[in-house]
Amino acid sequence: MVAEGQVSELKVSIQGHGIIVPVFLLPFTGAYLILGASWLATLGPHVADYGALTLKFFQNGSFVTLQGQHSTIPTPAHLHHLVRLQSTQAISELFTMHCFALAQDPPLDLASDMPPDLVQLLHSFAHIFQQPSTLPPQRIQDHSIPLMDESQVVKVRPYRYPHSQKAQIELMVEEMLQQGIIQPNTSPFSSPIILVKNKDGTWRFCTDYHALNAITIKDSFPIPTVDELLDELFGAKVFSKLDLRSGYHQILMNPSDRHKIAFRTHHGHYEWLVMPFGLSNAPASFQ
Repeated sequence: MVAEGQVSELKVSIQGHGIIVPVFLLPFTGAYLILGASWLATLGPHVADYGALTLKFFQNGSFVTLQGQHSTIPTPAHLHHLVRLQSTQAISELFTMHCFALAQDPPLDLASDMPPDLVQLLHSFAHIFQQPSTLPPQRIQDHSIPLMDESQVVKVRPYRYPHSQKAQIELMVEEMLQQGIIQPNTSPFSSPIILVKNKDGTWRFCTDYHALNAITIKDSFPIPTVDELLDELFGAKVFSKLDLRSGYHQILMNPSDRHKIAFRTHHGHYEWLVMPFGLSNAPASFQ
């Protein structure tokens, strides 16, 4: 890891006690400041009690006692949280990891009259049918958004929505953050969001990319029509149909284009790490 800079005298206040330390600027997140052995060496004789989490030393004619924080209730983590670190701007992150329990995938709910050969096949590939828990791998087909020359930043004011929908929006955003498919963003681009009610009464989170699509260079990749596909099936006795779970979300966004699809809610600004619905070239990338 290469330091990005150095501060020879950084004034820091710790629990009301002022200290001056030299620091290196390192590209990692997870902690604002790390005071290691080089700082301890400047204190002279000192006493560290790791059980009580205290550090005692002599400074400016008096004894100073610093009290560490005891561990709090841990926040559950999932594998996709760690995978998401690959998309952060930091080179390194600082984490404390503990394994509290091992969870098994839920068993497949199969019909009792299913042929044994099919049951064995489904069990062999059970992992394919599970809910995605990680970001998709990087591929050549990662979605990009080429913009027309001299295009301006797209910044559309948020739509007004009923107060009753605000809690639903916050809940859906939190779920997507936990899934690792969005992350906070400070991009100048901003598109509005809207909730659309599904037939089953649930809500669908939609982003209105009309303004962004208007300045996007269109992909001319041919999209097959239903009639053409039916013609291809002429004479066939057996055919397969695939339905991908959250299909668009199985395609990564090109890191250099993520800021273009930023969206804003009433309580935050975020960007997609996977391809969202509503982009003009999304069907071509999916094909």
